[in-house]
Amino acid sequence: MEDKKSKREKLLKELQDLDNENLGEVEDLGIQRTKDAVEDEVEEEKPKTKVRVKKERTPAQLKAFEKARETAKLNAEKRKKEREEKAEQERKEIEEKLVKKAISVKKKQIKKQAVLDEISDDDTDMAEIEKIAKKLPAKKSVVKSKELPAEEKKDPCPYYFY
Repeated sequence: MEDKKSKREKLLKELQDLDNENLGEVEDLGIQRTKDAVEDEVEEEKPKTKVRVKKERTPAQLKAFEKARETAKLNAEKRKKEREEKAEQERKEIEEKLVKKAISVKKKQIKKQAVLDEISDDDTDMAEIEKIAKKLPAKKSVVKSKELPAEEKKDPCPYYFY
């Protein structure tokens, strides 16, 4: 039994020694770093780019740029006015069409009402009713196209495809 205990103690001792050696090596390598050291390394790794200094514009260039900016602004305002005028014109045209359509619909209603008023339940001759109907504008009849002659029926195919 002592052999087992002694072997066990020996192995544990060796294991602790190995752990201590590993820890010692880690400390020697300097792996424990501070945040500042990490940031310094990151900054060093980034490639440093040259900051390009822009040339100052000459007074003539600044004057020309301002002139171009103003002309662009005027052109934008001009295009905006044109769009608004065009939209207003379209609204007026649509409104005129709508008024014309409403007038024609109202006229048709008045004509129909006049026909109904003239035709009463009392005995009115058919001739008078026909005269009133002729006064009304004739309804447009739809022109039917000539029907094509029916094709001859063929016998169904004796074969079936699956």
